[in-house]
Amino acid sequence: MEKYFERIVYTYSDSLYRICMHYVKNTADAQDIVQQTFVKLIEKNINFESREHEKAWLIRVCINLCKDHLKSSWHSRVFSIQDQEFTSPEYNIPDQYPLLNYIRTLPPNQRTAIYLFYYEDMPVNEICTVMGAKQNTVLSWLRRGRKALKKMIKEEL
Repeated sequence: MEKYFERIVYTYSDSLYRICMHYVKNTADAQDIVQQTFVKLIEKNINFESREHEKAWLIRVCINLCKDHLKSSWHSRVFSIQDQEFTSPEYNIPDQYPLLNYIRTLPPNQRTAIYLFYYEDMPVNEICTVMGAKQNTVLSWLRRGRKALKKMIKEEL
């Protein structure tokens, strides 16, 4: 059982951390949420049908925990002395990747769908499962996100 959890943490922690950073934009909170995600897995003791199901479940739980964190009253009353916009050294993205900065400005559903599709190489049907949405809705988010990104890039040029 220990090897099982070790494999899961090793396989998914980096991906979950990056997803959390897109939501909470704070290293400490992202680390806490990733840890909470793995705790939920231990508490639930789920037997997954496949690795895809395992990954989808972990990402869905992670996103839900991020959303819960953002709407908590504690989060709305606390502020950071530092600018929370991705200032963590391990998350700093070089300026050679400005597209990621544009993606961060998209609405949450579009941002998450685009991130999962392009950065996590998830097929649309898995994104549907993870985000709890129908396929046409996810395709709509992807299309709108691409259109918004195209507009942002054209404005900058």
